[in-house]
Amino acid sequence: MKLKSHIIDINIPNSLLDISKIPTATAVLTCFYVILSLSLFYIKRSTYNHIVSTGVEIQYSDIQCPFLQLVPSKVVYYPFSIILSNLVDTEIWKFVVTLLNLIIGGSFIERNWNSSKELLKFTIVIGSLINIIMAAFSLIISFIYPSFRSDIPLDGNYTVIIGFPIIYKQLLPETSIFNLKTPRFLSKNFRFKLLPVFMLCFMTIMQLIWFHHIAQLLSIWVTFFSCWVYLRLYQVLYLDNTLIVGDASDTFQLIYFFPDLVKPLLKPIFNNIYDIICVKLKLVKAFQLNDIDKGNDIAEQRGAKKLDLSVEERRRELALQVLQERMA
Repeated sequence: MKLKSHIIDINIPNSLLDISKIPTATAVLTCFYVILSLSLFYIKRSTYNHIVSTGVEIQYSDIQCPFLQLVPSKVVYYPFSIILSNLVDTEIWKFVVTLLNLIIGGSFIERNWNSSKELLKFTIVIGSLINIIMAAFSLIISFIYPSFRSDIPLDGNYTVIIGFPIIYKQLLPETSIFNLKTPRFLSKNFRFKLLPVFMLCFMTIMQLIWFHHIAQLLSIWVTFFSCWVYLRLYQVLYLDNTLIVGDASDTFQLIYFFPDLVKPLLKPIFNNIYDIICVKLKLVKAFQLNDIDKGNDIAEQRGAKKLDLSVEERRRELALQVLQERMA
């Protein structure tokens, strides 16, 4: 889809907008999302109307449905909320954004991955693990600080709003979403590779303005890093009958998700974390050079620009590989 004017050009690939035939996993996720979200709305509205009719004053936002919503203090009694909360929303704007992401983005991602299983795993399994982390965090903090409220529902479906943009960057790295031409001082060619950090900052600012819960704010960042770690290190795909584990491409390094302005500050931090996790503690196996080359080839086929890394960086990668081989 291409729209041009003297103010803005919009250019979205037709492959992304192709929903003529919605794949299996996308259809299943979308149906459950609509049904569960509408069910939650009906339950909350009915409960609210019933309580108000008895003369009791109550805020609509105070109505809970712990079977569908992730309420840390009640998760032991309603363990299915860890899974079901991945597919519900209570705010209209989030419902619309997530629904469009599921239908359009889900169809595009599932076709490119050629795997219904992977889309379900990314959306449900990764989302549920994040929910477990956030529920445990809330319960631990409430135990240390009794004033900390663990009885407030947490949004449990950030994998679509935060995680899908990471996949868009992976599959459509240099593809433009829009090009703002005027005013000159704001002119910007906004590409899909900028979408993850934009959504991360947008959701963070939204939480800071309409502060809901510290665990809610933390959940946004935990979701971002969890989704990236899974895609970077653990995802298993078959591309052209070739087994691919993770995404070892240079352009998918964490540092390249952030603006150039903060890269000098973040680079030594990320490098130290990498050295500790991969070299000293050996919690994660470092990528081999042939894995990186293969990842770069796939990324370039998707349109990513080839990075001209310094000789020092390449030597560092080679030294890490040799060191790991000797230690093994």
